[in-house]
Amino acid sequence: MADMAVMAIHPDKLSQSERAYLILRDLLITLQIPPGALIHEEALSRELTIGRTPVHEALKRLALEKLVAVYPRRGTFATDININDLAYISEVRLPLEGLVAAIAAQRATPKELRDLEQILEETDEARGNSGLLDTDVAFHRALYRCTRNPYLEATISQYLNLSLRILHLTLDRLPNLAHHLTEQKELVEALKAGDAERAYDIATQHLSSFGEEMRSVL
Repeated sequence: MADMAVMAIHPDKLSQSERAYLILRDLLITLQIPPGALIHEEALSRELTIGRTPVHEALKRLALEKLVAVYPRRGTFATDININDLAYISEVRLPLEGLVAAIAAQRATPKELRDLEQILEETDEARGNSGLLDTDVAFHRALYRCTRNPYLEATISQYLNLSLRILHLTLDRLPNLAHHLTEQKELVEALKAGDAERAYDIATQHLSSFGEEMRSVL
């Protein structure tokens, strides 16, 4: 997933700090950097072939987003995952997802709508829950960009990222990911129709039902 995040944007448009952020964000989300792990800036810099300053800047940003925690004289650690936080995260994310969908219904361009459809077409080629989740995440991030509201996009992305860490704990136990992606096709139809109210309802119902399924396997 880390490579996908970087490849989704043309490399020439990424600063070293942004590239480091995207890679580290996805390593944390997918638990490839496990919760509680000590993060060595120098080792990461060598592994990613990115300077220590961009890596340091990326970690500062990830700390603000609660994906890492910095302790003076102890170091930087991947934050622990508290299953009980899912309810709090969902409480904030649910109305924001609806707002994103409603605004996207009003602002999405024909090209952006085609991009969303193309992402969902990749569902048939996705391999297992991991591949389906990659498709779902790509869809959400593209949908957020359709709002053309950087403040809303940054806020909802933070809660998506926190949700994904918990989701990766349950990924092998979720049976209906393909069905949830089918619901996203209904959302695209509402966006194409410019129906903000219907888009809001579909987005919130989708997230609510998915959250219930996650809680049932935790």
